[in-house]
Amino acid sequence: MRGAVVERPVFREEFAAMPPRSEIRGRPGTPLALFEVVPSADAAGGHVLRMTADRASGALLVPVAGVDLERTPILRWRWRVIEWPADADGRRPDRDDQAIGLYIATDGLFRRTSLAYRWETLTPIGATGVASYAGGMVRVHWMALRNRESGTDFLVEERNVAADWRAMTGGPPPKTFAISISCNSQYTGSRAAAELDWLEFSPVPTDRPSMETPP
Repeated sequence: MRGAVVERPVFREEFAAMPPRSEIRGRPGTPLALFEVVPSADAAGGHVLRMTADRASGALLVPVAGVDLERTPILRWRWRVIEWPADADGRRPDRDDQAIGLYIATDGLFRRTSLAYRWETLTPIGATGVASYAGGMVRVHWMALRNRESGTDFLVEERNVAADWRAMTGGPPPKTFAISISCNSQYTGSRAAAELDWLEFSPVPTDRPSMETPP
């Protein structure tokens, strides 16, 4: 049987440099995590986005243009964790740190909703939850794709964002959005580090129903 025909990406970021119009955001009163593009012999393009948090928190907001999540819902990326925040667990608000998370984020005037794919520390793979921040103004529907049992090698992930958004939030995916790449260690008072090689959006492969969520 022939394999899936993987469609050409409509958006791809390889982090040869900091993405245009990207910005680093932090939390008031919390040290800011470091985001930098560094050379890497393990990377597809020779560079990676490296993030480091020393009792810190931060997110790199990357604008995404030309992506319609109804037509091009498949998000793929290559990532790894170098150092996990000590004893972090996304199920506990007082230990809700991750070395890396990818957030599909709306940017509403009064409320913001995000879908988060996280590389956790202790949280079981497959666990999901909802977290609220900023007095409930920010609502995050998260899922643990990896944890410390997944090792430190680069891994490639694939998710159908439209299907995940509907399953997690109960509504249609947003028309416009950005990707927020986070690194946090402030709750556990520890250190975290991770790398992201590339990310891309593309249509559903031709052998899959349009709303199927990849395993």
